[in-house]
Amino acid sequence: MEQPTIIVSPLKAAIPAQGGHLDLLVRVQAPDLPTDKAVEHTPKRLALVVDRSGSMQGKPLREALRCVMHIASHLTPKDQLSLVVYDDQVEVMVPLSEVSSVSAIQQAVDMVHSGGSTDLFSGWLRGAEQLEGGTARAVSRVLLLSDGQANHGETRISHIQQECKAWLEKGVSTTTVGLGRDFNEDLMIAMADAGGGQQYYGQTAEDLYDSFDQELSLLQAMYLRGIALKLIPAPGVIVEMLSVAPQHPDGTYKMNDLAWGAETWVGVRLHISPTAPGTLRDLLAVSINGTDLQGHTLSQSGAMLQLPAVEQTAFLALLADELVERRLLEAEFGKASDELRHLAKRGNRLDTMRKLAEMDDRFGHHPWLKAKMEQMRRLAEEDMMMMVKEASFSAMRMSKSLASKSEVMFCMDETESNMPSFLRKKETEGRGRRTPRQS
Repeated sequence: MEQPTIIVSPLKAAIPAQGGHLDLLVRVQAPDLPTDKAVEHTPKRLALVVDRSGSMQGKPLREALRCVMHIASHLTPKDQLSLVVYDDQVEVMVPLSEVSSVSAIQQAVDMVHSGGSTDLFSGWLRGAEQLEGGTARAVSRVLLLSDGQANHGETRISHIQQECKAWLEKGVSTTTVGLGRDFNEDLMIAMADAGGGQQYYGQTAEDLYDSFDQELSLLQAMYLRGIALKLIPAPGVIVEMLSVAPQHPDGTYKMNDLAWGAETWVGVRLHISPTAPGTLRDLLAVSINGTDLQGHTLSQSGAMLQLPAVEQTAFLALLADELVERRLLEAEFGKASDELRHLAKRGNRLDTMRKLAEMDDRFGHHPWLKAKMEQMRRLAEEDMMMMVKEASFSAMRMSKSLASKSEVMFCMDETESNMPSFLRKKETEGRGRRTPRQS
């Protein structure tokens, strides 16, 4: 299997001799998908868990079930699918089985009707149990959809989060999709974060398709998963993580699953002790471990980052790397968006609008972030609860996104773009393509 590439990109090409800090990106790039040889198909084992509670009646449930059929129609006989629906009762409409007949799945979908309250945990758990017993050679994932609050059965976020983590250790990951203004974004994000999957939301029923399509596109393009990043500072250097990257007990950092032809990255700050001017200083060594889609462990190390030490005036005069500067702002924007959502959830409109103004001053020169803030300001004026959700998912987007290896400056909303769904930069995370993507 072709190896990933580790790139360490400093904001500036030197360090201050008197000591201080230097920000940088650690980038892990996947090779391009080979065109001259076949890539072995990695089986997908998917449990689609759909909320059928009373609030899903009508178009929301119809759109959700259309998404089920979209995914089923793009799987192969080597893949397996299960369909679980829930309200206050849980029903396995399609037990986990090979996708040999889409019409059989359609027949099961046609029998789904909306019902009572929302036992979200029991629905998710039944989906996870469908996937028990898989191997490292397959991707086993629960895709959970809900439009409401968990109001029946187990509802404690901390407990549900721990269950998602426990099932991830068994090889079953969790992706969540929230719909509308009433779902519990804290629960859905916590489940996906602990469960090693993605998190999406749609503002309307029509937006659901895009979330499921994006997840399907990512699963089909997967190159490396379970990536653990190890940062080894040289003597006299202290590492500070700038991105929202969970740290494992062994000190490594969790990075996003990686797709062919894409890159995942984190922002890092190095605090550096004084150095004699003109000295070439060792700063940081980087390595990763991950699992390829055949279940094999893959390890890779990058070269030691070395930079010259220069006097302060020369350091200040150095030009900043544009890509590094832009992405570090995106990482900072993610944290600011999380602060914004907490202010809005407390119901303090004045502080919320003041925070938006502060963010505009800080990030307004960044085209993509400026466009996102304009949408959040519009939502704050129209529907504060929906703005909370947009801020929540924007914060996660900045910490868990993949990027193109040939990324260019944002110039327009990419929601309708034909690029891979998981690489798009959207002005509004909760809005999807208005028409299905052509296969």
